[in-house]
Amino acid sequence: MIVTTKQVNQFINNIKKQESNFYFENKSGKSYFFSMTDENKTKNLNDIKQFLKNLDNLDNGEEEKNMSENEQIITYNHEKCLSSVNTILYGPPGTGKTYNSIKYAVDTVDEDFNQDGSKKFENYVERFNDLKTSGRITFTTFHQSYGYEEFIEGIKPVLGAISEKNELGYKISDGVFKKFCNKAASDESNKYVFIIDEINRGNISKIFGELITLIEDSKRSGEDEAMSVTLPYSQEEFSVPKNVYILGTMNTADRSIALMDTALRRRFEFIEMMPEEELLTDIVIANVNVKEMLETMNQRIEVLYDREHTLGHAFFMPLKNKEKATLDKLASIFKNKIIPLLQEYFYEDYEKIMLVLGIDPQNTDASKFISVKSNDELFKNSPDIDLNPTYQINEKAFQTPDNYMTIYGGASNSGEADETKDSDS
Repeated sequence: MIVTTKQVNQFINNIKKQESNFYFENKSGKSYFFSMTDENKTKNLNDIKQFLKNLDNLDNGEEEKNMSENEQIITYNHEKCLSSVNTILYGPPGTGKTYNSIKYAVDTVDEDFNQDGSKKFENYVERFNDLKTSGRITFTTFHQSYGYEEFIEGIKPVLGAISEKNELGYKISDGVFKKFCNKAASDESNKYVFIIDEINRGNISKIFGELITLIEDSKRSGEDEAMSVTLPYSQEEFSVPKNVYILGTMNTADRSIALMDTALRRRFEFIEMMPEEELLTDIVIANVNVKEMLETMNQRIEVLYDREHTLGHAFFMPLKNKEKATLDKLASIFKNKIIPLLQEYFYEDYEKIMLVLGIDPQNTDASKFISVKSNDELFKNSPDIDLNPTYQINEKAFQTPDNYMTIYGGASNSGEADETKDSDS
């Protein structure tokens, strides 16, 4: 019996609203998550056993292989909806934090949206935009100049605020979060999600001010320990509604979670999002195994730097689209995304970058991605001068499959074979 991906999703969705957790993965590494109440465990046991018997025959993607990244059917190995009113998705670049924030937000606000498990990411984006338009989801990005005035309220200059003449006056203006909370407070029966992208880039104390206490789940309006504050400019009483969910994303390559504001860390739940190389399992381009290549690079980065600066799978996800699965596209990803990111990570320490790419740091062969430049001609009149090495990135090398295979030890050994043959003769 063949069990299709759609049937798996339907089965999962039939029991997803229950209480107890059941988790497993098949041979290809795809994970599945089940929930059942204690009362239903025995009743569903036989169904689960039968499901597991058929799992090895699971159609692992003939229906999905030709889909682009944005067309992939949405499956889950975690809770669909946000379990906490304050959540942060954190991880290295390219691990799908913003991508998953869209899924989390839609499934939290509209729990019935993907009941049958058939929705694709493009459907999520469309629903996300609809919910943004209706005001039930808001998206903002923190940065160094972002402040309390933009987030809660502030005094802003306005021409003609005092009289009909073009005289400069001032008025109190509500910030984006205050407006959002006021709307949610008038619609308590529905959930609202406020997304903060790059939450770690902002000055949390400056932005949240006294509201850092009010966002706690126990301090929300309607809770037993509900609190409110008098805002400094408008003198209005303000509290955060309990139907407001705050979802932040955080890039650990910019700032470690350990360095975050302690007050913020204490009030948020954190969901780690690390590279999922198994999502690249089926991608082989010109004999280059993209999954093995990324796994090897990340293992080396973890040794040479740390796990917070690994490379996310999302950089290579466009290669899942057969039309884009070309050596030219792989070369473009490496040249324009991977190499610049490694340069940033290692502060242009090319010896470490070369180690990540499986290249000898003393390499002078210009057929490799990076090589040491010879500067002898520049200083031929000073042969004894002690020079620091300089490096060059060789663009033609990105069109050579062996250079990618060398990263994980999968390069062809034709050259070695020829040498062996010559020595035997």
